[in-house]
Amino acid sequence: MKCPLCLLASGLLLAASPAYATDPGFYIGAGAGQVNTQIDDVFGTNFNFDENDFGFKLFGGYRFFPWLSVEGIYLDGGRPEIKDTMGSESASLSIEVQSLVAAAVFSLPIGDTFELFLKPGFAYWDSETSFSFSSPSVNEKFSEGDNGGAFFIGGGAGWNNGNAGLRLEYEWFDVAPKYDSNTNEFDDELDASAGFLSLSVVYRFQ
Repeated sequence: MKCPLCLLASGLLLAASPAYATDPGFYIGAGAGQVNTQIDDVFGTNFNFDENDFGFKLFGGYRFFPWLSVEGIYLDGGRPEIKDTMGSESASLSIEVQSLVAAAVFSLPIGDTFELFLKPGFAYWDSETSFSFSSPSVNEKFSEGDNGGAFFIGGGAGWNNGNAGLRLEYEWFDVAPKYDSNTNEFDDELDASAGFLSLSVVYRFQ
């Protein structure tokens, strides 16, 4: 009788044990942190924009194997801005970037609690660049929207405790200049990149 009792006890313990990050299943999460937005030659003026702002993201995915997941991400890069005032004149330049990302997540579990991961994918981005200038005689505002796709890469470390977990990661995408077949040149106005350092909470449905 001892062996069946031992097997029953072992089964109950396994059934009551917490879920691990390496188990297959769906997960969702949210994160926040600092977004760095860089754009070279804004509006073709040889002015380079390099500013930070608060950003956030929402994401969800499915883990197929301990080492492989797929993930969708919505990222809001905030509205980094430069302002300058000289006497009665003032000017400001701001750039908003939002993106939708589809990525594969390659994980390296370290025990049942920690993991390292690499996250390549593709980002569809949408941006709006706004410029304003005011003086006693002039008050002008100008904005221009743009969108496109870019290669996306991310990586970081995760800590897991049952169904809940934390992530510390850095994500980045680069918008390469587009080639204009009419002029046989690259459009430098689209030379931009965005990097996001964030801390996220994760919940796993397991």
